[in-house]
Amino acid sequence: MAEDDSTAAETYELYGPKNYSMAEIAALVDREIIKHRRHINLPPRVLKRLFDMYNRLIWWSQTSADSVEREFIDQKIDPKAKTFKDLGIEPGELANYTFHYLQSYRSSSFYDLPPATEREKREEKKYLHVIDDQ
Repeated sequence: MAEDDSTAAETYELYGPKNYSMAEIAALVDREIIKHRRHINLPPRVLKRLFDMYNRLIWWSQTSADSVEREFIDQKIDPKAKTFKDLGIEPGELANYTFHYLQSYRSSSFYDLPPATEREKREEKKYLHVIDDQ
């Protein structure tokens, strides 16, 4: 696509067969890295102010107002735009590629574990895990 002159000045919407929310992607990542990351849902105005103050306290920038703004954008697919099919590419399912890309984010205790099989995923859904802290 980058080297093909016939794709110049064209708009492409490159998306997969399934539409994901940010929460679904976060759950997918947590499942692959075998770690539960906390996410606090705050409105964008609060997050922008929070990160502005945080970036003033530390010398390296954590995130920007633009990054916060982009997290809350719902992408609308342009029906006139070209897709993977116009390029002769069959898009794959995101869940099939996460293990390879996220393995390096796993703890050393879980680094060498293979990805969960479909049977293991079904077994995990059967049980409710309760942890009693008392």
